[in-house]
Amino acid sequence: MVTEFPLIAILPVPFSPEQVIIALAVLIPVLVIFSFLLISEEAFESIGFGFYQAVLVTAGALIGSLINIPMIPIGEVIIAVNVGGAVIPLFVTLGMVVRRRISLPKALAAIAIVSIVAYTFATPTPGIGITMPFYVSPLAGAAVGLLLARGCQTAPGLAYAGGAMGTLIGADILNLASPAVLTALAGGKTTLLAIGGAGIFDGIFITGVFSVLLAGYAGRRLRERTGVCPQERGE
Repeated sequence: MVTEFPLIAILPVPFSPEQVIIALAVLIPVLVIFSFLLISEEAFESIGFGFYQAVLVTAGALIGSLINIPMIPIGEVIIAVNVGGAVIPLFVTLGMVVRRRISLPKALAAIAIVSIVAYTFATPTPGIGITMPFYVSPLAGAAVGLLLARGCQTAPGLAYAGGAMGTLIGADILNLASPAVLTALAGGKTTLLAIGGAGIFDGIFITGVFSVLLAGYAGRRLRERTGVCPQERGE
C-alpha cells in the first residue's frame, strides 16, 4: 500500500477574535494602499509615462507627501511646499508639455478654469486647513480635459494638468495669498501651512489621478460612439 502526502497542505489554525481583528486592521489598509498605487501607476502610464517612470512618480508622491519644505515665513505662519502634492505634480505637468503630450496653451487654459472652480468651492477652515468637496476638482479637471481635447486622447493629460495644478493654485495658493485667511488658519499660533499637503489620499495627488481616470474612461466612450478623432485617423 502506497501512502500519499500532498505537496502543499493548508492546516486550519485557530485564531482568537482579537487576532482576527488585528490581522484585518493591518491587511485592509495595506490592500487599499496597494490597490490605489496600482491604479495611480496605470493613470500615469495613460498620460504618456513609461512603466518605470510611472512607478517612480507614484512612489515619489507617496514618500513626498510626508515631506514639507518651508519656504516663506509670514508672521506666525510658515508657508511650506509639499513635495508629493506640489513639486511632483508640477514636474509631471511640465514633463507632459515638454514632451508635447499636451499643448501649453490648452494646459494653461485647463489650469485657469479649474483654478476658478477650486477657488469658488474651497473653504479655509481653522484647525484643519483649506477644505473642498473631494469630487469637485476631479470632475472639473476631467470635464475641462474632455472639452479642450474634444474627447481625444490628450484629454487625460489635460485633465491631470487642470485637476492637479488648478486645485493647487485655486484652492491653496489663491487662498493663502489672503492675509485674512492666513490669520484665520493660524488661530494665533505658530502654524506651518503646506501648499499641496494633506497626504497621498487627499488633495492634489488623488485629484490628478481621478481626473485622469475619469477623462480616460469618458474619452474612450465618446470615441466608441462618435469614431476616432480627426487628428488620430492615421494612428
